[in-house]
Amino acid sequence: MLQIVLIIISSSILFFSENATSFINNSFSNGFKLAVGEINPDSNIVIIHIDQADLEKIGPWPVKRSYYALLINSLTKMKAKVIGLEVFLSSRLVTQTVYDRLLTNEIEKSGKVILGSVAGKISVKDDIYYSDSLSLPSPKLLSESIQTGHLSLLNTELPVIPLDVVAFSNKESAFALKLSGIKNPDRKAIEVNFISPWKSFRNLNLLKYFELVQSNIGELRFLEGKVVLIGVSDPSIAKMTSSAFGDKIPGVALHAFAVDNLINERYFKRDLFNASVIMFVIISLALPFILPGRTKRRILWMGGLFVLLLLVAFVLQTLFYQKVNLAFFVLPLLFLFASESVYSLLKNKILLKGAIDERELLKSMLNTKEIELKRLQEELNKNIYAVPKEISDKIKILEEDIARIKQKEEDESAAEIKITGKNFEGIIYKSKLMSDVVDLIERVAPENATVLVLGDSGTGKELVARALHNLSTRKSHPFIAVNCGALSDTLLESELFGHVKGAFTGAVNDKIGRFEAANNGTIFLDEISETSENFQVKLLRIIQSGEFEKVGSSKTLRADVRIIAASNRNIEQLVRDKKFREDLYYRLNVIRIELPKLKDRKEDIPVIADHFLKRERGSISFSQAVIEALQNYEWKGNVRELEGTIKRAVIFARSSGREIIQLSDLPKEVVKTSTYSFEDMVLESLRKKGFSHSSISETAKELGNVNRTLISENLRGLIFKSLFENNFNLEAAVEEIAFSEDKETIDKVRSKAETFLNNIKNDLLKTGEKDFNAAKKELSSKYKNLPQKFHIYLDETIKYLLSGK
Repeated sequence: MLQIVLIIISSSILFFSENATSFINNSFSNGFKLAVGEINPDSNIVIIHIDQADLEKIGPWPVKRSYYALLINSLTKMKAKVIGLEVFLSSRLVTQTVYDRLLTNEIEKSGKVILGSVAGKISVKDDIYYSDSLSLPSPKLLSESIQTGHLSLLNTELPVIPLDVVAFSNKESAFALKLSGIKNPDRKAIEVNFISPWKSFRNLNLLKYFELVQSNIGELRFLEGKVVLIGVSDPSIAKMTSSAFGDKIPGVALHAFAVDNLINERYFKRDLFNASVIMFVIISLALPFILPGRTKRRILWMGGLFVLLLLVAFVLQTLFYQKVNLAFFVLPLLFLFASESVYSLLKNKILLKGAIDERELLKSMLNTKEIELKRLQEELNKNIYAVPKEISDKIKILEEDIARIKQKEEDESAAEIKITGKNFEGIIYKSKLMSDVVDLIERVAPENATVLVLGDSGTGKELVARALHNLSTRKSHPFIAVNCGALSDTLLESELFGHVKGAFTGAVNDKIGRFEAANNGTIFLDEISETSENFQVKLLRIIQSGEFEKVGSSKTLRADVRIIAASNRNIEQLVRDKKFREDLYYRLNVIRIELPKLKDRKEDIPVIADHFLKRERGSISFSQAVIEALQNYEWKGNVRELEGTIKRAVIFARSSGREIIQLSDLPKEVVKTSTYSFEDMVLESLRKKGFSHSSISETAKELGNVNRTLISENLRGLIFKSLFENNFNLEAAVEEIAFSEDKETIDKVRSKAETFLNNIKNDLLKTGEKDFNAAKKELSSKYKNLPQKFHIYLDETIKYLLSGK
């Protein structure tokens, strides 16, 4: 609701402040022009301008009209197509009227001159522009046959020129329109498009022109057939207009651009301008409802939409010269962005306060337990002859609790991993064990000898094979990996050796085998110990001679291939058990590389984990407690299991709004010891009170007079979490939360869980939504007080209820 109000306020500002709207639109329009760059103006338009240096030599402003007479006479002789005098020749200047007859005669003789007139205040009605006055130049008053065109703009903010203005029943066309020669324009007004700095036009100052007339008139032959505009460029006299290219444009150049725009149809059109206002307001009002739930994603979506609409506006302006009113999207979007940012900051502040409160509670509890432990130890020391079992049990419990709380403190702080590991062809290590393996790889890689790589699943056997290939002389040729254990004998033979058309049912074409494809390269045969004796015979032959036949063919082929085999089993034992050919084993076991288990090289675990973590976006890190837990785990799945664990932990940490991976983000089997968290304290306290009606208030008081909503919301989150972890088996979740055999306690927990679930069910029925994202938006109030770490479990609960299982 607040965002809708902000959009209405921002739109109102733009409706009532033309300056604000113009500033935003002009800023983007100028940016688009700069992005495109300068466009050369029409070469048939020439400007002759009176600059400051001219005025210093020929006298003060206004210039004597005899100069204009000479100039028009000369340009007429040069066969200029049309001559436009942008200077308004006022009849009020008595000293100039002496030369009016001379100038009027030259204009009449030329027949090519357009003089500038000035319209008064311009208004529009029924798409017709009206003026309350029209001032004509003095020569026009002397001769009705002289042509004039008005020099007026619609307003001072934008260079918009009405192409026809009606004053006292007389229609006066625009100065630029008269010069362009266009008779029936298809629009009533144009916005001038400054396509380059104004001096990109062919231009001469007045004295330079007269100098060339006297000394080298041949240089002025280019004026033949040109549209020539005459005006003043001295900034102290001429009214200047800013352009995107950083220069100030005098009136004569403005009208030169207008002529260029009319001739080449590159003036700005506003056919979509008003419609775009409506469209942008509708989009802005819809945004709060259609954007995804999370603040970061909403901001990203707003940024994406902004870029998209900016691109559309850019294309419309640069290719079609159509302008849209971007201000009505930019300002509301800015207000929305600001509101989202403020909301995010406030939300993070609340989360931080909650984390600080929890930390303070834990510190307080630690202090209390340490005092109690000290008291019991002193009491124990007094009982020299007999140690009461009650005291020793209490001491043991207190020591365990203190250890858990201290571990929780470690879990709150980011670990500093001093990276001293190495990256060898994707193998991350720092241990002596792996250093020896890498040394062996480097020594044997350049040779062509067959290599047998042994190690448990997930230890990196294929990485070793690729390293051997990349460091060999065969590195520019193919490296092909085949998992022998994944294919049956028939398929494996066809896969490795290829087959000919008709070799078996389904063999509709000839097929190149992996050995043939790997010619001059390396083939990696993983799980070699899973092959049959029959296949091992054929494999032995290709190792010995490099010869093989495709399935269904008697033609012998040869392949020059280095073979690297791998197994996660004890091949020597398989040989003894007659399950693997001894001769093949000796052929493969020319060089043996044994990979250690991850648990045997624990010093590598932090650097490997950090390597996987850096693949994830953002600045996420591990807590010190997590590093210790990772190093203490057995890792039966080795590096592959570690990689999966890190990916899972990142998802859980981010879904809880944290940038530190904590023990709660790791699988239960990885974390051997439990830690104290706020929800642990809440659950422990509620269990002691049997989840009675007053247990929420009593727990809130017991934990430092915290808000009872904080307690009830933690319980709600714990129930959602337990439901998710027990595959939404209500009874299993209830038993886990209650942690009691007391039927009354179990019934109370079940009642609370059913209440939480029924509330969501009823709200889902009311909304009628079946899509999760739409339903989540409708149920946003359910997330309001729930701690961030439980949001992911509420998501899963809603998904489960929507599935109707």
